[in-house]
Amino acid sequence: MLIYLLASITLVIWVMLYSLYFRGQIAAWFDNRFGKDKPPVSDNASTEPVEPLNYSLRPKDD
Repeated sequence: MLIYLLASITLVIWVMLYSLYFRGQIAAWFDNRFGKDKPPVSDNASTEPVEPLNYSLRPKDD
């Protein structure tokens, strides 16, 4: 039973050291993964809203 306790304590210490060493990269990943996205910016300077892309298929001209 002592071996399981020591193994679990060692695992917890390794996880803590890893998270402390890479905390900047982990925080950036969480921000990128779960943060809010910025709305798209229109290339032209007009005040018209950004229109969605048209994904409909066009008939082939043979």
